[in-house]
Amino acid sequence: MNTAHAPTEPQRPVFTPDPSLSGLSFIGVVRSELAKLLALRTTYWLSAITLGLSLLIAGSVAWSLSQWSEGESQAMLAESAMAGMYFALLLLGALAVICMTTEFTTGAIRSSMTAVPRRSMLYLGKALALTILIAVVTAVLIIACHVLAVLLGGELELTAPFTDSDVAYIYLTHWIAVVLTGLLGFGLGALLRSSAGGIVVLTVIVFVLQVVFTIILGVSDGADWAVALAQSDFSYLITQFTSPPSETSVDAMEFLGLGTLELWQSTLGLVIWTAVPFVLGWVTFQRRDV
Repeated sequence: MNTAHAPTEPQRPVFTPDPSLSGLSFIGVVRSELAKLLALRTTYWLSAITLGLSLLIAGSVAWSLSQWSEGESQAMLAESAMAGMYFALLLLGALAVICMTTEFTTGAIRSSMTAVPRRSMLYLGKALALTILIAVVTAVLIIACHVLAVLLGGELELTAPFTDSDVAYIYLTHWIAVVLTGLLGFGLGALLRSSAGGIVVLTVIVFVLQVVFTIILGVSDGADWAVALAQSDFSYLITQFTSPPSETSVDAMEFLGLGTLELWQSTLGLVIWTAVPFVLGWVTFQRRDV
C-alpha cells in the first residue's frame, strides 16, 4: 500500500549579520550626503554665481577706494573686500534650502530614510555635509576676494590676515556669518519642504526685514521697543558681528539711533536666528510623514 507523502516546503536560507562589517555610521552618512551635494548641478551654479558676484563687487569697491581715498586702514580695505559677501548669504543660503527640499520634491527622501532609518542621524548628517561644503566655498570666496582687493586696492597687504588682527577678525566673522546663514536656510528647507517658500522666507530675513524695521523705527520716532526690534534684525546683527571692536565704521548706525552691540550680544542674536528654524526643522523632520 503506497502512502502519499506530503510535499515538504523548501528550506529558506538563513541570513546572519557579518560581524566584520562596520554597519551604518554617522561619518558614512555625512560622506553620502556630501556626495549627493556634489552631484547637484545647482551646487556648482550657485557657487560659481556667488564667486562671480563677490569678486565683481569686491574688485569694484577696492578699485574705487584706491582712486578716491588715501590712507585707509587695513581693516577698512578688508571690509571693502567683503562688500559682496551679502550675496553669498543669500545664494549659499538658497543652496542650503534646496539641499533639503530637493529630495522631498523628487521623492528621493524615501530612499534616504530607508537607508538611514534614524532620522536624527540623517538630519544631522545632511546638516554637517552642508556645513562642510559651505565652509569650503566661503573660504575660497574670502581668499579670492582678498587677493583681488590686494591687486586692485594697492594698499592692502597680502599678508594682512596674519599681521593685522582686525583683518583676520573681519574675514573670520564673515566666514562664520555665511555658515550660520546656510544652517538657517537648511532649517527653513526642512520646516517648509518647499524650495520657493524657503528661499522667499530667507530673502525676507536677510534683506526685507531690515527695511521694515527701519520704517517702523522712523514712524515710531525712535521708541525703545522699535530700537530693540531693529537691533534684533538679522542683517543688523551681522553688521555688528563682523565689525571689529577697534573699527569706528560701526558708528554709522548711530544716526538711526541704534547704537552698537557687544560681540556677545550680536553672536547670541545670530545663534538664536539660526537655532530656531534649525531645531524646528529637526523636530518636523522627525515627526512628519514623507
